[in-house]
Amino acid sequence: MLKGIYRTLSGKAVTERRMEMVANNIANSLTPGYKASRPMFRVVDDTIPSQSAGEPGKQGNSYTLDSYINFNEAALVESGNRLDVGIEGDGFFVVLLNGKNMYTRNGQFTLNHEKKLVTMDGNPVLGEAGEITIDGGDVKIETDGTIYVDKKYTDKIRIVTFEDKTKLKNYGRSLFVNIDEKPVETTPEKFSLKQGFYEASNVDVIKEMIEMMSTLRAYESYTKVDQFFSDMMSKLINLGRM
Repeated sequence: MLKGIYRTLSGKAVTERRMEMVANNIANSLTPGYKASRPMFRVVDDTIPSQSAGEPGKQGNSYTLDSYINFNEAALVESGNRLDVGIEGDGFFVVLLNGKNMYTRNGQFTLNHEKKLVTMDGNPVLGEAGEITIDGGDVKIETDGTIYVDKKYTDKIRIVTFEDKTKLKNYGRSLFVNIDEKPVETTPEKFSLKQGFYEASNVDVIKEMIEMMSTLRAYESYTKVDQFFSDMMSKLINLGRM
């Protein structure tokens, strides 16, 4: 019975985490550049130690939940803003946050008071020469990221990718941090930038709603089983007192 209780509690905890993930995806369905997180379940064999010396332990199962980020491209939305940039194909923009490189697919950009190209949160967007300064009225961004201001070359937007994207973890709504100790930035083989566009969220709201209903049903089932074990334990305790 203890094994059953353990499985139920671990399953219930996993389901709660799964619901949090789905709710976060739905909440960010309109966040530009957001990438949905998907659940990844594992069944872990755990040996419950024996209470008596010399007897083998009992084998049980518990459930754990990991996640991965779905980096599939989303649709590009035309904004008409000359500073917005959408990526077609592989790659990430590089932005600076607290002196550390962060990565994003969110190409909604603006200028700060120093005429630096920044994200909507004020983080500098990096080019090949570092932070990008745009001082002029006519801004042209080529498909390879080259920026011309008033027909003069200014800089080139850095677009990078990684061989192992599993090392990229969410940092905020549409930023990613590479947790690899020595991340190696490379230039994507195939990408194209579109000025005046930005990438939408890749969350499929209908799919997430179906996932939410399925998760709710699973949680209700675990709750009923949990209540069954609680009632049984109470009865056993009462019998022991008689």
